[in-house]
Amino acid sequence: MHEATSRSTLKLAVAPGVPSSHLSALLARQRAEEPDVALAFFEVTGDVLLQGLLEGRFDIGVSLQDASDPALKSQPLWIEDMAVAIAPRFHLLDQAKLTIADLQDHTIYRWQAEACPLLDESLISLMPVDRENVQRVPSFEMMALWVAAGYGVGLSAQSRIDHAHGWGSLCGRSQTAPLRS
Repeated sequence: MHEATSRSTLKLAVAPGVPSSHLSALLARQRAEEPDVALAFFEVTGDVLLQGLLEGRFDIGVSLQDASDPALKSQPLWIEDMAVAIAPRFHLLDQAKLTIADLQDHTIYRWQAEACPLLDESLISLMPVDRENVQRVPSFEMMALWVAAGYGVGLSAQSRIDHAHGWGSLCGRSQTAPLRS
């Protein structure tokens, strides 16, 4: 017997690093506005997401990276402010606003999933030529660990740093400051 209401399924691929608070708000809105559309979730790497979209394995993808293939259409769903995570003992906490130039004497930890070409270019251009001050880390948690231990400062999305304050000793004592270019 045929069901009176058929439920379609949308295959959604999500790349690492997509802020969960923004994505959950978006998904809650989708559920309210389109209750007859079921979602199938796939957490995949950026490369698998791109290839899966091109091959038709996924209907939609959410990533921190722009789509580099002209066959795909992309649009930003939200904009994140960048912030600086600072251990309490750093003198930078005395400043209400920080610029990228204020960070040049410190090791800066960047989570590789949060690539931001303009920010990364600005960081590299201001760093002393004889020092490699920008360190890439494989996870936000690793960045938070290095910052909380006082090895440098971290640059990440404001919402992610704010969320990390609740982690306790790992990053809960770190502070954030708005970053101006």
